[in-house]
Amino acid sequence: MKPDLSRRQFLVHSASVAGALGLSGRTASAAADVEPLRLGFIGLGDRGRHLLNALLRLQADNLLPRVTITALSDVHPERLKRALETVKQSGQANEVRSDPSTVCSSDDNLPPVRGFSNYRALLDSHSVDAVFVATPVHLHGQQATLALHAGKHLYLEKPLAASVAECEELRTTVLEAEQKGTLFQIGLQRRYNPRYERSIRHLTDGAMGKPLFIRAQWHATGDSRKSKPWIFRREKSGDIVVEQACHQFDIFNWVFDAEPERMCGFGGTHSIGDQPPGRDTMDHYGLVIEYPGGAKVNFSHLSFAVPDRRFSGIYELVFTADGGIDLANAQVWSRVGESRRLETPSGNDTQIAIASFVDSIRRRERPLADIEIAYRATLTSLLGQRALDVGGTVSWQDLQQV
Repeated sequence: MKPDLSRRQFLVHSASVAGALGLSGRTASAAADVEPLRLGFIGLGDRGRHLLNALLRLQADNLLPRVTITALSDVHPERLKRALETVKQSGQANEVRSDPSTVCSSDDNLPPVRGFSNYRALLDSHSVDAVFVATPVHLHGQQATLALHAGKHLYLEKPLAASVAECEELRTTVLEAEQKGTLFQIGLQRRYNPRYERSIRHLTDGAMGKPLFIRAQWHATGDSRKSKPWIFRREKSGDIVVEQACHQFDIFNWVFDAEPERMCGFGGTHSIGDQPPGRDTMDHYGLVIEYPGGAKVNFSHLSFAVPDRRFSGIYELVFTADGGIDLANAQVWSRVGESRRLETPSGNDTQIAIASFVDSIRRRERPLADIEIAYRATLTSLLGQRALDVGGTVSWQDLQQV
């Protein structure tokens, strides 16, 4: 099941999500011959709701023909109830049966949308073809494995898992599932962002010379919400270097088309202390990352930036032999300081990622953000975690021997 690179390029070069789906200028009824797809969601916290809402927007715009939401799962009753109500109000379903865990559409052609407090019951359901998993990091390995064993196509939020061993095991499971026709996509949505795609394609085309150095940051102006206690426990989140920065490590790997050779850095807690009580995650760190050929990344990540563009925000600035490029804004500079913006299509990266997942299932082709991308990005994050733990230099080979 090898990826079709021309199809990948079409998806991310499209001028909109409609173009990505090949539905520009058509309605859902015009695509009634496509294979029906029934979706389930496991985990309905911040990211899970964001994915659910993105999918509902696509449906509202008639961009996902014959795709229905049939199951939702969360361990928190209020979150599950709120998500069921969101689906109901969207028009996907508009009648609640006496069973509080079931929402049923008044359209007899649509299956009921059911709520489950136990995600295993959702995976056992015969009315689910594919699942989105957006749960805390320490649950990814087990839940993803069970979903794939149940024969469900899987969209798993990043990172892949919480340890090198789990990543190795899940990678093997995904490759075995692919042989049976079950597809896997990781939630690294920047791979579907038109500006990032255009910027990195500009680099790959050789127009600016070899990428030599990246200066990058993830500077937040505040801490994560205290209503997400798992995120402040390292054994559950992997710390901010794994749970959050996995996105940017993937960008670095994308630019250099490789995993790093070694990494070093320091981090800790400056401004937050033991809040919430029992917290053992950092509020800042800095890393220097070396890639094959000597290319470097200088990366800083913190949660106490002031709300001004000179201090806060997320960016990656690539220095090349002949100039520089701001990846997130697709803006290029020449060596003498002249700048121009690359022409890029529009489109929301999360919506494009979801649309591409559906398209991959229907075409039975490996998604763009596949298991190899997921594996490299997560192991790069874990390499950063270990470098910060030892306060010294750690190599890629050292990490794989853990």
